[in-house]
Amino acid sequence: MTALLLVLAVLAALAGLGWLCLSPVRLGAAGAVLVAAHPAATIAVTAAVTAVLTVAAARMAYRSLREGGWCLVTVQRAAFAVSRAGGVTP
Repeated sequence: MTALLLVLAVLAALAGLGWLCLSPVRLGAAGAVLVAAHPAATIAVTAAVTAVLTVAAARMAYRSLREGGWCLVTVQRAAFAVSRAGGVTP
């Protein structure tokens, strides 16, 4: 029974978080309340998220360089010809 209540509480929290994230105004208001109520927790969460994103970006860059390096990608159009129907065919 305790596990069921815990699962329901987690699902309710996730639903509430989802509802909150659907609107930038609600999310901004919640962030303002969090900063005003618990500035240390907000700073800690911001630092943790920043660290995680930095590590993820560094990993992506390392893997990309290891797999063959970076190169500029240019898009070249195929030589299109006008079809008899009036459209363009490759």
